[in-house]
Amino acid sequence: MLFATLASCLSFIACAPTQVLAGPALARPSSSTLKPLAKHTSSSIASTSSPIALETPVVAIQATSETSDDVSYWLADITHQGIAAFNSNPSTYKVFRNVKDYGAKGDGVTDDTAAINLAISDGGRYGPASRETSTTTPAIVYFPEGTYLISTSIIDYYFTQLIGNPNSIPVIKATAGFTGLGLIDGDQYQSDGGQGWGSTNVFFRQIRNLKLDLTNIPATSGATGIHWPTGQASSIQNVEIELSSASGTQHQGIFIENGSGGFLTDVTITGGLYGANIGNQQFTMRNLVISDAVTCISQIWDWGWTYQGLKLSNCTTALAVNNGGAGDQLVGSVTVLDSTIQDCSTFVATAWASSTFSNGSLILENIVLEDVTVAVKGTSGTILAGGSTTISAWGQGHKYTPDGPTNFQGTFTAPTRPSALLASGSSNYYTKSKPQYETSPIASFVSIRTAGATGDGSTDDTSAIQSALTSAASSGHIVYFDAGTYKVTDTLYFPPGSRIVGEAYPVIMASGSVFSTISKPIPVVQVGKSGESGSIEWSDMIISTEGSTPGAVLIEWNLAADAGSGMWDVHTRIGGFTGSEQQVAQCPTSAAVSTACEVAYMSMHITSTASDVYLENVWLWTADHDLDSAENTQISVYSGRGLLVEGKNIWLYGTAVEHHQLYQYQFSGANNVVAGFIQTETPYYQPSPNAANGPYPTNSTLNDPDYSTCLSGNCDALGLRVLDSEDIVVYGAGLYSFFNDYSTTCSTFPTPENCQSEIFSVEGTTSNLVVYTLSTVGVTNMIVKDGTSLAVVSDNLATYAATIAYFTL
Repeated sequence: MLFATLASCLSFIACAPTQVLAGPALARPSSSTLKPLAKHTSSSIASTSSPIALETPVVAIQATSETSDDVSYWLADITHQGIAAFNSNPSTYKVFRNVKDYGAKGDGVTDDTAAINLAISDGGRYGPASRETSTTTPAIVYFPEGTYLISTSIIDYYFTQLIGNPNSIPVIKATAGFTGLGLIDGDQYQSDGGQGWGSTNVFFRQIRNLKLDLTNIPATSGATGIHWPTGQASSIQNVEIELSSASGTQHQGIFIENGSGGFLTDVTITGGLYGANIGNQQFTMRNLVISDAVTCISQIWDWGWTYQGLKLSNCTTALAVNNGGAGDQLVGSVTVLDSTIQDCSTFVATAWASSTFSNGSLILENIVLEDVTVAVKGTSGTILAGGSTTISAWGQGHKYTPDGPTNFQGTFTAPTRPSALLASGSSNYYTKSKPQYETSPIASFVSIRTAGATGDGSTDDTSAIQSALTSAASSGHIVYFDAGTYKVTDTLYFPPGSRIVGEAYPVIMASGSVFSTISKPIPVVQVGKSGESGSIEWSDMIISTEGSTPGAVLIEWNLAADAGSGMWDVHTRIGGFTGSEQQVAQCPTSAAVSTACEVAYMSMHITSTASDVYLENVWLWTADHDLDSAENTQISVYSGRGLLVEGKNIWLYGTAVEHHQLYQYQFSGANNVVAGFIQTETPYYQPSPNAANGPYPTNSTLNDPDYSTCLSGNCDALGLRVLDSEDIVVYGAGLYSFFNDYSTTCSTFPTPENCQSEIFSVEGTTSNLVVYTLSTVGVTNMIVKDGTSLAVVSDNLATYAATIAYFTL
């Protein structure tokens, strides 16, 4: 993710709403252009959403479980013995917090604001006012069933999961006199007018299983359900937001004005001026249901956005992507697939115009319209008629087939979808939300700490973990990784049948001599063995390394999986955190390459024996900065490869891979892959050393790119390489190169865009490849085929990122 500090924000990242670059004219939108509601100017946000004092220590907190009247949920009732291993007081720091233990009543009468905020902040945690991040204070803040009345914002803290009981969804209800930007404020504005955190640096947080009720707030007052500027490894799941539908309503369900990525699924919003009023560098939203809003989705700005499974109904405009007007749109690109639009006057409002610029690129694929007057409306009227029909494939922007660019606006032939990637009995792609095991009793779970692992970050837990995994898979139990950092010195094998879930992102941390040889890659976590088949479910965990482990392959997936197997909210975090021994002190940017800072051979390998692998909201990150330094100081940490896919029948929804030496994504001999939105960044240290001359030599058995030839300019790490693969469809890709030896002058818009010569390479016998809404930053040649440039940046300038709407080979 793009690094920034509050003291010195890069010109295009979101330090405040006014710092989002527009299109060809480089105009920066005003706060009104970004369309926050009128009462929420920067100054009013700062004044109305200040938290009440929450530093009073809590005395004698007694743990509570769901009462006898509640519908049981295992996460509430299981014994909570997780620890924050590298916290300054791990024996007393509380990871799991039930809001009722902090005084919240949930009776719909008592004002629970202070109690909820205290549950979040207790224990020396890092809130937006601190402007610091930390990996040493993770927390789950749990809401039992009930109605929690609040009068001002719930202030979210760093590394926090806000989780309700999915079997009886708790309600957070605003009072009539509510003040604040959002019922939940994910990055509170401060007195200086800026957000607490640079939103591109806000990671590792979730909101799940909550209902937000804003109907007490007068319709004409500005009101927001969730304010959520955020970065990678963040998610919202199973949330309902109820807004006023009265005439003149000024409510909005979700407001995102900046950030660098995120994932949202299974969210329902009713009413409001805007169901979602949103802008971010790139984002993936799946199963978003909005009804009875004036505008269901107002796209403020973006470089790229992927919507899958939208259900938008009874809106004047379902999706507005015309912010900024013709010729100067703030929306780079949007992709919508497998969606239904009902009873709306207009599906899409656009301001796109045929131009050398490609702002406002749009792809619509497999969209069912029911009683929609206009499908696509431009500045001069109807572009595509509506009715009750299905849009098979329609788009606008720049097209390469593979020659180009051609300006196009209209229908095109959609790629044939492999049947293996579709939902049963449907033309839609298969999807599966993260399992929460709502109906499973406590007896179904095996605690990894109860099984003998310590999670203290120093004890070797390999044997205890492996024993528990093997036993649980054979007995049908779910392995519960209590919060902690679990040091392992050899491979952990996940047998077929494994179900694994973490508490507050527990860490498996590889360490020791087994992983120390750069020419001998060894998996840290091995999902199945070659030739094995069966099911795996794995969620809410982090895989990391300690010290010099250049031979570590953090995740190796070999399993020929059953339908429904996959990883949800599982991330690799390589360096940059307390306990990693890969922080500012060990790996400063001023140092030459050191073996002590060679951290991982590869983040993840989906091998040729693997099939039917489902990844959702997975971030494979080599740290570009130290999360536990006060200034988020940059570091130089070296890893070899990102995600290598050699298998078949692969779903990659909302994934990102960053800062690996040789490549971020490589599809090599892969078949039947659907992906979107994928996002990459090149290492900030390159080209000193570059991809070819870094510490990780190429391995021909893995079909590594050898970089023996490249087009003129820096030959830095590829964002996406597709080699000898078939039936690959990418629904949105952002491939970014911001830095040249830690300087951003190479990515200044609109010139020079020369941080590196190429970032997306197609090679060999690849066929049936489609990439929609490709966006690049800092790259001269946007697409290269077997050493020949097919697309250059100067032909496809858009927002800060150059954009191509449609590429096929």
